Amino acid sequence: MNHPQEPVYSELYDIFESSFDEIFVTDANGVVVRVNSTCEKNYQMAAVDLIGKHVKELEKMGIFYPSATLKVIERPQPIEIFQMTNSGRYLHVRTRPVFNEDGDLKSVISYSRDLTEIMQLRHQVEEMEDQIATYKKDFHEPLEVEGLITKSEKMERVMVTIRKIAKVNTTVLLLGETGVGKSRIVRTIHQLSERRNEVLNEVNCAALPDQLLESELFGYEGGTFTGAFREGKKGLIELSNNGTLFLDEIGELSLTAQSKLLHVLQEKQIRPVGGKYPISLNLRIVAATNKNLAEMVEQGTFRRDLYYRLNVVPIQIPPLRKRKEDIIPLTYHFLDYFNQQYDCQVRFSPKVLNAFLDFSWKGNIRELENMVERLVVTSDNVVTLNDLPIEMFEQNFVKKGNTLPEVLEEVERNMVIQAYEQFSSTYKVAEFLGISQSSAARKVKKYIERVEGDG
Repeated sequence: MNHPQEPVYSELYDIFESSFDEIFVTDANGVVVRVNSTCEKNYQMAAVDLIGKHVKELEKMGIFYPSATLKVIERPQPIEIFQMTNSGRYLHVRTRPVFNEDGDLKSVISYSRDLTEIMQLRHQVEEMEDQIATYKKDFHEPLEVEGLITKSEKMERVMVTIRKIAKVNTTVLLLGETGVGKSRIVRTIHQLSERRNEVLNEVNCAALPDQLLESELFGYEGGTFTGAFREGKKGLIELSNNGTLFLDEIGELSLTAQSKLLHVLQEKQIRPVGGKYPISLNLRIVAATNKNLAEMVEQGTFRRDLYYRLNVVPIQIPPLRKRKEDIIPLTYHFLDYFNQQYDCQVRFSPKVLNAFLDFSWKGNIRELENMVERLVVTSDNVVTLNDLPIEMFEQNFVKKGNTLPEVLEEVERNMVIQAYEQFSSTYKVAEFLGISQSSAARKVKKYIERVEGDG
C-alpha cells in the first residue's frame, strides 16, 4: 500500500535532482549521506562512491579542497568559500548547519555553483549576447558594459545612471578614490553617446604645470609669447570640439584656470591666449576628482560657481572594498586578459581568491589589476598563498580584535599547514620554514594531526 505522502517525497526528490546547483549533505560528523547528480558531475564520481565517505577522506583524495563542511562542523554557522575540484573546476560553496530540536548539530548542507561554466560562457558573449544577458540577470552573473564589469548593486546603480546620462549632453562630475575606474566610466559614457564617432580627449590636470596648463587647454595665437609656435596651437578644449573632453583631477586646477573653464561652460566659447575672437564650441565635459570639492569651496581653493556648473550630475564611484562582489569577477577578467597577453595558463587557488576578498585594495581596481599581472608573470601554473606579497598575507590573518599571540599562532598555523600540504614531510617543512625537524614535527602534530584525529 502506498504511503499517502509518497507523491510529495517523489516531487521533492525531483526538485533535489534537477537543481542546477550541487547539493551535498553530510551528517553532524561529516559523513556524506546524500548528493544530487550535479555533485557527480562536479567531482566526476558516482553518488554511491561519495556516500558513506568522510569529507576529510574526500579532501585527502583531492576530490575537492578545502572542505566547507569541516569548517561548519568546527564552528556551526553559515559560510561561503571558493573550492577547487580534482578536475580543476572552481566552485562557489555556500554551506549551512542544520540543528535538531535540542539545538545540536544534525547535518550540514552545502550548495555549490560551478564558476568554471560561467567563465566559459563569458567567452561566447558575442555569439550569445541575448542569451548571456538573460543568464546574467537570472543568476546575478557579472554585468559587462563597454569594458565595465560588475555584479554589485552599488555599481549597477551607477551603470543605470551612466546609461541615462550618456544620451544627453549634460556635464558630469565623477567622484571617487584613485583607481576606482573613472577613466573607464568616461570611455563608456562617450561610447554610449551620440558623440561616439568623435574624439575623446583626456587631460590630467595634476600632471600639467600651471605655466603650461592654460596654453594646453585653451591654445594660443602665433607669436603670443617667446617659444610659441609661429602658426599658434590649438588647445585641447578646441581639439575636443564636437566630442568629449575628460578633465581628470580637476581639483588641481588653479583659480585662474578655473575662471576660464567656467567661461567655457557658461558661454560655450573659448578664446585662445592672445586671440582676438572667440571660438564657438559644441562639446561635452566630464570632470573627475578624488578630492572633496565641497570642502575646497568652503576653504576658498575652488570656485563655488564652477563647482555648481560641474556638479550637475555627480556620480559617486564606490571603492572596491565597499563592493566586494566585484572583486572575483574583476580578478577573472584580468586573469583572462594577462594569461592571453603573456601566453600563460595561470590559475588561482581557492585560498588566494578568499585572500583577495579579505584584502582592502586601497588602490582599488588599478591595484587589483596590477596584482593579477604580477602574479601571472611571476608564479607557477597555480597561484597559492605563498605567492602573495607579504602585505596581503599579513592582512589575511590579522583580524580586528585579535590579540598578538592569537595573530601569531594563526600565522604559524597557516604557514605549517601550507608547507605540509606542499611537501608532506616534516624534514622538508623544517627546511622550508627554517626551523628544526623536531620543532616542525611538533607543529605538524599540533596543527594537522590533531585536526585529522578529531574525525
